[in-house]
Amino acid sequence: MAIIVFFCTSFIALLLNSSFFKICLDFTEIIFIGMVSDHLAQIISGTSAINNDYLQLLIFICFYLILFYLLQFFVHKFYTNNQYTSLATISKVFLSLLSCITIIVLYLNIFVPSTFEEQQLTKINLIIQLSYLIIIFVVSMFLIKNNKEKSRLKYQKIKHSQFNDYMKSLEKVNSDMQMFRHDYLNILTTISSYIANEDMEQLKNYFNHKIIKVEKETFKKNLMMKDFSNLEIIELKGLLTTKLILSTEKDINVQIEIPDKIKDISMDIIDFSRILGILIDNAIEASEKSNEPEINIVFLQTPNSCIFVLENSFNGEVDNSKIFQEGFSTKGGNRGYGLKNVLDIKKGYPNLFLNTRLENNRFIQELELTNRK
Repeated sequence: MAIIVFFCTSFIALLLNSSFFKICLDFTEIIFIGMVSDHLAQIISGTSAINNDYLQLLIFICFYLILFYLLQFFVHKFYTNNQYTSLATISKVFLSLLSCITIIVLYLNIFVPSTFEEQQLTKINLIIQLSYLIIIFVVSMFLIKNNKEKSRLKYQKIKHSQFNDYMKSLEKVNSDMQMFRHDYLNILTTISSYIANEDMEQLKNYFNHKIIKVEKETFKKNLMMKDFSNLEIIELKGLLTTKLILSTEKDINVQIEIPDKIKDISMDIIDFSRILGILIDNAIEASEKSNEPEINIVFLQTPNSCIFVLENSFNGEVDNSKIFQEGFSTKGGNRGYGLKNVLDIKKGYPNLFLNTRLENNRFIQELELTNRK
């Protein structure tokens, strides 16, 4: 009955894609470690000249700590914090079955009729358990390798897509530079005509209404791009460049500040890019409908964390308690699934903190990514 309950609980947990699935696996691992440690302690204390319960307990604790440390080393070496939930469903089902088999092995070892003498039965049980442990290790390695390969292919695909977006952004910048060069030559030609005709009134008018306007736009773009050299993560640089161009095309005033060198983050770059993409897209659409479209973006690097702050203007009022509910959107309508996706991604990173607040018709989202220890 307990096995059925355990399997059903694990199956529901993996369908809900919750962290409780990892808890079920951890619980199984603890049981199995305790079982193996107990049998090793019985064998060693049984062969020892001193047969003492306290000695057996001490040996059990030593083996338990050693096996537990080795298991944790293995888990941290091959898994990141969110890879339990990123496993394919079929892999989760298989791991759940292995967990149930582990419980069955435990049950048989406790309640199987003792037809052998105790020392011999302990040795046989230990052999069975170690064989089972090797099988689990081999199967787990296969699942891990398969999952890592899928993650690698997914990462390459998204990275290639982001690189293409970055190249398109560079092409857009280059095209703008060519247009500016062409306009600059036209400006010089027009000025020379006014000077040749000694038409100072028209020259003043042309200067105030044309040249000053062009210079302001050029200065504005240079100001937005001035800190981009501090962002040394190509994926994020491509993402921000693309969103920056999109914002300027929509006549949104954008300010980007990156005063510190950003070389690396303690998080999968794909997941971080997804979160940033969702937040910036929402900010663009919300500010576009405001009276004064404006977006401010800040990247800060501290000794212990990386902080990303996004501020955008918007019209209307927002209920803080409903921001991350499915279907909520600051843009109106029923299109706010991206915000819920942000929380779903965040669940896999205990070192990622999100703070959302409203100040003077400004929607502010602050992401803090602390360094992993």
